[in-house]
Amino acid sequence: MEFLNKIQSYLTSLDQKRFYQYIGGALGIVAVVMLLLMFQYYRKISSLKSTIATTNEEREEVKKILDKARQIKKDQKEIDAILAQNPNFKIAGYFEDLTSRLGLAQKRSSVEEVSTVVSEGKYQESVLQAKFTSITMKDLAQLLQEIELNKRVFTKELDITKAQKQANSIDVSLTIATLEPKPKELGESSE
Repeated sequence: MEFLNKIQSYLTSLDQKRFYQYIGGALGIVAVVMLLLMFQYYRKISSLKSTIATTNEEREEVKKILDKARQIKKDQKEIDAILAQNPNFKIAGYFEDLTSRLGLAQKRSSVEEVSTVVSEGKYQESVLQAKFTSITMKDLAQLLQEIELNKRVFTKELDITKAQKQANSIDVSLTIATLEPKPKELGESSE
C-alpha cells in the first residue's frame, strides 16, 4: 500500500502538462507493445497457413501415390489371372491364327517376333511386328477390334500409309505385344 501511496502523491505533485506527457508516453508504449504483439500474431498465422497449405499439397500427393499403388496392385492381379488362363500363350501363333481367320494371311508381307523386352518387376514383354500391304480400312478395323478383344494382347504402334499399288487401300505396319511372366532365374528358388 505504501508503494501505491507514493505513486499517488508523485502524480498529484506533477503539473498538468507533465502529467499528460507521462500518460501519452505510457499510451505510446502500450500501443507499440500492442503493435508488436499483433505483428507477431499475424506473422505466426501466416507461417501456420503456409505450413498447412504445404501439408495439404503433400497429403494430396501421397493420396495420389497410394491410389496409383492400389490400381497397380489391382492391375497386377488381373494380369496374373489372365496369364494363368493360358500359360503357354505365344504371340506369333495367336497372330497367325487371327490373320488366317480374318482372311488377311495373304496380305501379310512380313511378321517377325522382334524381341522380348525384360523389365523390372515380374513380367516381360514379347513384341511382334507385322506389315500388311494393300488392305482396306475395314480389314484393319476388324483386325484391331479382334486384338482389342483379347485381353492378353495390346497394340503398341500403328503406322498407316497409302498403298501405291492399289487405289482405296493402305499399307500398315503394326506392332503388338503381350506380357509374359519372367522366367525364374537360377539364383531364385521357390519362395
